[in-house]
Amino acid sequence: MSGERILKLRVMLKGRPVRAYVFKKDVITVGRNPESDVYLDNPGVSRDHLRITLTPHGTYAVEDLGSANGTFINDAMVKRQNILDNDVIRIGKFSLWATYEQERRGDDAQRAAPPSAHEGTTVLSTSELEEVIAQARDAEEGPEGPTNEYELGKIRVKVLSRVATGWLVLTAFLSTVLGCALGAGAVLLWKR
Repeated sequence: MSGERILKLRVMLKGRPVRAYVFKKDVITVGRNPESDVYLDNPGVSRDHLRITLTPHGTYAVEDLGSANGTFINDAMVKRQNILDNDVIRIGKFSLWATYEQERRGDDAQRAAPPSAHEGTTVLSTSELEEVIAQARDAEEGPEGPTNEYELGKIRVKVLSRVATGWLVLTAFLSTVLGCALGAGAVLLWKR
């Protein structure tokens, strides 16, 4: 059934992404138990730490299962609480960023959305992305020029060649050196 809400959990450790999970099931388990849906191997996490269950409203709720260190949502300790979009569930050193997304099956669901739904973001199908990447690779191997332009539907892709990139780096370096020299000369003249 297309259009169902799914729960996405992005696991972070000390602000760094560890793993992302996408769920479309009624019960999700989180803990140090290797059988858990979200397995967190850390002594600060209880074996069966918490359970996330689908509510009748189509959202999810977190329930702490009597863990030793507790469960926090947006830094408030909870026993049971509904998860809102962009809530952060903290378990020991781990943070689970929870977001709700609409399930999209295949490219048809993606194409059916009106352009305004993406708010200026260009959405490419896998085949279109592979085509852009292939054109960029061909441009690197092709004739050396300042830029190579390709058009893919309404998208114009500019790929700088290696020569153009080298000139940009050299120009930036020389500008920095010249700017430092001029600045140092101005300071010396000012001190006189």
